[in-house]
Amino acid sequence: MLTRAALDFFAFQNRRYPREAALEWVGNRYNLIRLERDLLGRGVFGQEEALLRRGKRVCGSGWLGRPLVVDGHNVQITLESALLERLLLLANDGALRDLAGQSGKFRLSEMSAMAMDVLFGFLEEFRPSKTLFLFDAPMSHSGSLAALYRERLRRAGLEGDARAVAVPEREIPYGECVVASSDRAVLAQSSWWLDLARTALDFRGSLCFTANFAGLGLDRSSADPGLIGFLQP
Repeated sequence: MLTRAALDFFAFQNRRYPREAALEWVGNRYNLIRLERDLLGRGVFGQEEALLRRGKRVCGSGWLGRPLVVDGHNVQITLESALLERLLLLANDGALRDLAGQSGKFRLSEMSAMAMDVLFGFLEEFRPSKTLFLFDAPMSHSGSLAALYRERLRRAGLEGDARAVAVPEREIPYGECVVASSDRAVLAQSSWWLDLARTALDFRGSLCFTANFAGLGLDRSSADPGLIGFLQP
């Protein structure tokens, strides 16, 4: 049922129906629960939008030639969600996203340190030329989180900095760097982006997700329903 709903929602997006109205219509037609509607809302985009973002995503070692600017809370919370085995999805624009809705509730915890271990294990292996972490200052403990990241950069011998700023997306030099984020608004402005949480988890061998919409929009032809995967709760 969720596969059919995803295909219908994808088709509506391709016909440029208003996104929220289309999601409500599809959700009502298939009697989707809130979780299923959230999966579609964060995981399914029209062909043009999805391919545009995929076209800017850097893979392999292609991101190492430019400074890396990290949307700090976005990456941190996604990693923590993965370690806590919360629901994750792979969207058809290529981004790994969580459904935890923890942004406003984020607090430093033991899991925060474990997430940093995963991230810095990856960064120490590939060693970007320069890394800047930007955290959302209005969120609780942002200054403390930035300080922890600065210390981890120092201990790893990596060049870079971590700062808590009022509006991180306004501080990103989009045309000069690779941006690490899965936030739609940030990706829309980026020239190049890296799904850092997904890449670090994959490097560690612990990448898994509840729903996989990657088969939607692989090419200009109609999507194959067999390319959409779901795990049963």
